[in-house]
Amino acid sequence: MAERRMNEHLPARPDERPLLPAEFDDDLRARLAALDAASDTHAQEQRPDNTSRAYQADWKVWVQFCAQFQIPATAATRGTLRSFVDYLWTRQKAAYSTVDRRLAGVTVTLRQQYGVVIDPEATKAARELLKDYRKKAQAAEEPERGRGKAPAMRLDDLRHIAALCATDIFGLRDRAMLLLGFSIAARRAELAGLRLRNIRDDDNGLLVHVAVSKTDPRTVPVPYGKNTDTCPVRAWKAWQDAAQILDPDRHAFRRIHHTGAVQPQGLSPQRAGDLITAAGLRAGFEELFTGHSVRSGLATEARRKGKDRKAIAAITGHKEGSKVLDGYMQIVDQWDEKDNALIGIGL
Repeated sequence: MAERRMNEHLPARPDERPLLPAEFDDDLRARLAALDAASDTHAQEQRPDNTSRAYQADWKVWVQFCAQFQIPATAATRGTLRSFVDYLWTRQKAAYSTVDRRLAGVTVTLRQQYGVVIDPEATKAARELLKDYRKKAQAAEEPERGRGKAPAMRLDDLRHIAALCATDIFGLRDRAMLLLGFSIAARRAELAGLRLRNIRDDDNGLLVHVAVSKTDPRTVPVPYGKNTDTCPVRAWKAWQDAAQILDPDRHAFRRIHHTGAVQPQGLSPQRAGDLITAAGLRAGFEELFTGHSVRSGLATEARRKGKDRKAIAAITGHKEGSKVLDGYMQIVDQWDEKDNALIGIGL
């Protein structure tokens, strides 16, 4: 539908000889501009909410930078973009991935919202400077910036945390989030984005459609667990029944008033991650589990059980051969035969 709306702005029929841009008349230029605007709107509608929020945060930092250096926010040149990298790296001590992402967010916003065409060589120069900064930091043996990888929430960890969730409405929600989040290898935004319509009953368990995702949507078949205490299907149904979640268009996981009243509003991605962190802390773990810990935990445990890489990727949503997936499969015990390639090979 959106594609049809965009294409209606194209010329009715091509000429026998392709027109050069300099030969475009005002009517054609107007139609092409309308197509640009429609395509930008369509692309923005497809973008996950968490990506849009990140771009908004990137733009806010860029505006602050421009105000401090008294330059227009639309002046994205080789010099200003390099200065922005220097500002983020040396003054804000931002991580490499954060600087790289902020550059992307700023350039996308400038192009889509302000019509600023940025020279590709300018962004290339800014990223080359960023790479040079990181190489220099590595050569000086400076500690890697950023939070690093989220610790994987192992099955034993998950069992312990789930067992210590309260039996009240708060505990039912947190337990269901942990177990279902682990089972679908959820990012925090994916957990927060689940609607009731995305979770369908099946004779074998649940079919969970992860529609809100950084990558392509995926449907994960979640079977009944052998252990009733850690069964994601039973945990979900217990929360759904207690919270009276009936509207298919509303969020699966909701805010809860301090009185115990379940609210119609869903959780933000940040709040979903905070609840996982809080559950780990309540269970006495010193490691700071995050929203990504259940995702990494599923990938790690599945690898150790010898599950096919393709089967793991079907749950996590990674492409076949993804190097990112390797990062989720963490080494658990360096002296364990499954995690040490030297043990058991005949040395």
